[in-house]
Amino acid sequence: MRASRKSEADLISNLPSSIIENILGCLPLRDAVRTSILSREWRYKWVTCPYLVFDFWFDQMFLGNHKLETLVYTILKFHQGPLLKFALQAPDFQSSPDIDRWIDLLPNDNIQDFTLHISRGDNHRLPSQLFAFHQLRNLKLYKCAFDPPSTFRGFNKLVNLDLQDVVFAPETFGNFVSCCTSLERLRLMECSSLDCIEIDAPKLKFFEFHGVFRSISFKHSPLLAEVLISFSSMDFVREDRFSFDLIKSLSCLPELEDLHLQAYVLEGLAEYGAPKKLPVTLKTLKTLHLSDMYFEKIDEISCALCLIRSSPSLQKLEITVSHYPTLLFGFLWSKNRLMK
Repeated sequence: MRASRKSEADLISNLPSSIIENILGCLPLRDAVRTSILSREWRYKWVTCPYLVFDFWFDQMFLGNHKLETLVYTILKFHQGPLLKFALQAPDFQSSPDIDRWIDLLPNDNIQDFTLHISRGDNHRLPSQLFAFHQLRNLKLYKCAFDPPSTFRGFNKLVNLDLQDVVFAPETFGNFVSCCTSLERLRLMECSSLDCIEIDAPKLKFFEFHGVFRSISFKHSPLLAEVLISFSSMDFVREDRFSFDLIKSLSCLPELEDLHLQAYVLEGLAEYGAPKKLPVTLKTLKTLHLSDMYFEKIDEISCALCLIRSSPSLQKLEITVSHYPTLLFGFLWSKNRLMK
């Protein structure tokens, strides 16, 4: 009778191991490890957890007088079974030789999601072992130096690539993206080494950029529907033809429907006849977001109208108006009013 009651009360422990692993995978790492105190049977169930995320909550729960380096190494040594996700994003995390040793311990035949977030200090140069993770679907790198080996042939299953303050060799980036043939989402934030950007990604649907570039071209991106571009400096405005070349590149995207731009990027269009229509059109564009608009600048308003009139399918316009640094207004205009 007692054995029967115990069996009925401990339903979770009697679940198949694959289901228990999925449950543990839904918990923060700190809570997954804490299940070891439930009973003797649960002491080592956490070692098969398919997701290891060393983040703020892990830092708050476990570090104290312990060193992150020791804990990460110990957990990786104990881990058993498939490991699908590995993330290092603890607060104040710096580049360290330990990172390469940890990556070397990861099973390269099943890692699908990898995040490395260096919070301060020097950029971390990624080891060649990372490029052996051929099952990667999500890759997020912050403050790293990225230099694939000459033998690298791409992550052909990679769907999402998120890079922030990542240093590339100038000729490396375009080749890397073109080798990731399944890429659907690409974010580039403050990657200062990117000067002339060429995007060759046949399945790309979303692209976001923040920083500075001199030119951008979408060589083969027939599915790209949403583009967000913002700049951390206005130096590009001094470049001849910058505004027109940017819009011309965007006009080559046959599925572009949603575009986010800073309004002052358009000022260079004045020499192409603003506020009249441009020589090129954004035929498929349905939603246009213009941020940081200054109504005091007549050229800026004229160029915005020029772009609107060059977008025959436009249905929705969102403008964030900057009059003073602390004052922002949002406007929505209907298609009928836009095309008047």
